[in-house]
Amino acid sequence: MIRSMTGYGAGSGSAGGWNAAVALRTLNHRYLSVRVRGASDPVLERKIDEEVKHAFARGEVEVTVSLTQDPDALRLRFDRRTISAYADELRALADELSLPPPSLHDLISLGAFAPQAAEVPDPWPAVAAALTAAIVGAQAARTQEGKLIHDELASLLDKLSSLIDQVKARIPAVVEELRDRLRERVSSLGVEVDPDRLEMELALLAERADVREEIARLEAHVSRIRALLDSDALVGKELSFLAQELLREANTLGAKSRDLEINGLVVSMKVAIDRFKEQVQNVE
Repeated sequence: MIRSMTGYGAGSGSAGGWNAAVALRTLNHRYLSVRVRGASDPVLERKIDEEVKHAFARGEVEVTVSLTQDPDALRLRFDRRTISAYADELRALADELSLPPPSLHDLISLGAFAPQAAEVPDPWPAVAAALTAAIVGAQAARTQEGKLIHDELASLLDKLSSLIDQVKARIPAVVEELRDRLRERVSSLGVEVDPDRLEMELALLAERADVREEIARLEAHVSRIRALLDSDALVGKELSFLAQELLREANTLGAKSRDLEINGLVVSMKVAIDRFKEQVQNVE
C-alpha cells in the first residue's frame, strides 16, 4: 500500500536522569531532507539524523528535540569521607594546640566541601525512546493518508480507463466518417478517380488519424500504475514518471485527432491526469 509523505508524530522518553520530548513532522519533498532542532550536541544530532534516514526514504523531515534533567541529577554531591578526614585532622590539631574545635566555616575554608566531579549520563537513551515513538506516530499518519491517496488515485484511473474506452469505441466511426467525407469531395469534383488510388488515399487518411498506438500505451501505463498502487515498495518516483507519460500520450492523441468528440474526451483525460499528478507528488 502506498504511503503519503505528510505526517506528524510525537514521543517522550526518560533515562539516566534525562527527560526527552520529540516532535517529528514530515512534508513532501523530491528527496530525503532532515533538519534537527534543539539538539546542541553534534553527536546527538548525528544519531538522530541516522535514525530518521533509516526510517524514511523521501520527504522533508523536521525533528524538534527538548531535553531536561531531573532535579536529583543536578544536586551537588560531596565526598563525606573527605569531609570527615578534614574534621578529624582539625580536631586533633585543635586538641594538640589547645584551640577551639573546628567549625563548619573552617572546613569550608579549607575546601573540604569541594563538590564531586559527577559523570553526566548520556542523554541518547532518553532521546532514542522519544524519537522511536515519534517515528512510529509519523509513519502511522503517513500510512493512513496513503490510503486516502490510494483511493483517490484508483478513482482517477477508473475515470481515465472509461475515457479511453470511449475513445476506442469512437475510432471506427471516425474512420468511416473520414472515408465518407473524402468520397463526397471526390464526387463533388465530378472527376473519375482510379478506385485503387482512392483506396490508397483513404488508407493514408485513416493512418494519419489512427490513435490506436497511443491508446495501447495509455492502457499499458494505467495497468502498470494499478499494480504499483497495490505494491508495498516505494513507488512515488515511478508514479510521477508514469503520470508524465500519461500526459504525453494524451497530448499526442489530441494532436492526431481531428474529431471533436475525441478531442473533448482528451480534454477530460488531461484534467484527470493533472489531478493524478498533484496527488502523486505526495507519495513516498
